[in-house]
Amino acid sequence: MRRIVCKNVNNMRDLGGYCNKEGKVIKFNRFIRSNFPSEMTNQEINYLLNNKINTIIDLRRKDEVARKKNCLDRKEFNYYNISVKSNIFKLEEDIPIGYMKTIEDKETISQVFHIIASSKDGVLFNCKAGKDRTGVIAMILLLLADVYDDDIIADYSVSCIYIRDEIKKMNEDNPDLPLFFGDSKLEYMEETLKLFRQKYKNINNYMEYLGISKEEINLIKHKLFD
Repeated sequence: MRRIVCKNVNNMRDLGGYCNKEGKVIKFNRFIRSNFPSEMTNQEINYLLNNKINTIIDLRRKDEVARKKNCLDRKEFNYYNISVKSNIFKLEEDIPIGYMKTIEDKETISQVFHIIASSKDGVLFNCKAGKDRTGVIAMILLLLADVYDDDIIADYSVSCIYIRDEIKKMNEDNPDLPLFFGDSKLEYMEETLKLFRQKYKNINNYMEYLGISKEEINLIKHKLFD
């Protein structure tokens, strides 16, 4: 895991560096997960471009995008907005169930992976906090890479550390929010992986459910490792 330090984007991280069960290591600058990049310096934007990260998948809803534009929605990038529904968690135990609802959104998630497969170089994907919707996409990519569950869980759980100031402010401004708001506890991803395997057994069955072809899967794996 490598954090990409940006002044105004606290939760931007490279999925590179994880070792899979066959000993292969995910390449850096292939997949970047991030919270909402509302503002980046020219130097920070050039870092992405210089490392051939030129496809942006913004997972925010249409109304979120209308309120605040992604600063990477510019001519130098191939920018896509795939509106992934964000779930409102009333109970803490609802979080893995909510993640499964996102996973099961065939129409939306398949669009994301069709874009990933067809993208020429590196891909950055983001939502608002870079934790829930982004976390689900990162989980699927890491399952495709066949990394260990511990690393999938660790990659998810670090989000609340990087966005803790935003979470603190949100809780101060909205005292009625549940105490678990903003958390990315390891138990949430652990349970999501359990529910995922109960339903789909393995990642290949899930990709077939999405309608992602074997050729597209090979392209994504090539992007991860080669």
